[in-house]
Amino acid sequence: MSEDTSQEKTEQPTAKRLSKAREDGDVARSKELSMAMIMIVTSGLLLFVGDVIVGQLKSLVSDGLTLTREQLFNKNIMPIYFFSELGRALWSIAPLLFITFFVSLITPALMGGWVFSMKAAMPKVSKLNPIKGLGRMFGVKAAVELLKAIAKFFIVLIVALMVLAWYSDALFGLGHVPMLPAFNAAGEVLAWGVFYMCLSLVLIAAIDVPFQAYQHNKKLKMTLQEVKDELKDIEGRPEVKSAIRQKQREIAMNRMMQDVPSADVVVVNPEHYSVALKYDKDAEGAPRVIAKGVDNISEKIREVANENSIEIIRMPVLARALYYTTDIQSEIPEPLYLAVAQVLSYVYALNEKTIAERDIKMPEITVPEEYIFDENGKSAFA
Repeated sequence: MSEDTSQEKTEQPTAKRLSKAREDGDVARSKELSMAMIMIVTSGLLLFVGDVIVGQLKSLVSDGLTLTREQLFNKNIMPIYFFSELGRALWSIAPLLFITFFVSLITPALMGGWVFSMKAAMPKVSKLNPIKGLGRMFGVKAAVELLKAIAKFFIVLIVALMVLAWYSDALFGLGHVPMLPAFNAAGEVLAWGVFYMCLSLVLIAAIDVPFQAYQHNKKLKMTLQEVKDELKDIEGRPEVKSAIRQKQREIAMNRMMQDVPSADVVVVNPEHYSVALKYDKDAEGAPRVIAKGVDNISEKIREVANENSIEIIRMPVLARALYYTTDIQSEIPEPLYLAVAQVLSYVYALNEKTIAERDIKMPEITVPEEYIFDENGKSAFA
């Protein structure tokens, strides 16, 4: 027996599935990418403007430690001084806070883009299930996160050892340098070391980004049956489509019947086929077919024609030729120009006579062989 593969998620997610997931806040995300970008930008900022920030904080601490006795014991001055110094401290680190906040907003756009979804922010009862919690703790995702943590530890450790080896001579030489220059040199080594260690996180991010994209795509994959059901929802259920087509046919027939009273002549089979023709003498172009039909529709066209005193001409060969070679509101084909012109001339002549004078003989109509069809619509020429 062949296995049922309709329930296996083998199909790529459709555009509708991806859009629905995005509305729910379910997009591919890489925490490693966000962390790497924030750490690199922040450490880089500290590397280039850290001395300015440290200088401002040093001045702030120095001022705080040189207060006079009167200032320390004055209850009115101390709160004002405290908030003033707090403002200075925040202003000193404001560029660092602003850049970090800005980067934390920008980095999500690098993978998945910005998404705001209240549904994703709502608490989920399923997350309180201890069995599912254990599954998350010992599942594949948890194992991958553990491997990433171990990899980050060793990568950062290796980079730190490389930095120490690179600056080893400079660090050992600090013992022979006065204290202030030694602290400045040690701070510079520390800043570069932190920057290089943060830069190493790019390696983890480069692995994590495609992995997260793969996992997200795998989670959204669909079964063949789900794809079929979605296609039905998009295109419409067969019964709904059938009802729509039926309604469209009714509307088209009603519109067609409204045009029949303006016809110049109706050519019939005499029972099965009816074709209503109209010729505008003032406009350029050939006569047009404004209505046509078989059986019940044909009968309805004849009834409307009789009600509006439109001439009905029985010419089976011409009626079938017009029916099978024209569309509604289209001009008649050129090979039928002569036959239709003879019919219209005959009808115009009849319209100019009174009922008593209608003894005009029907002209002999010739239809080209390739335009002759039988009752089943098969061309005699074929």
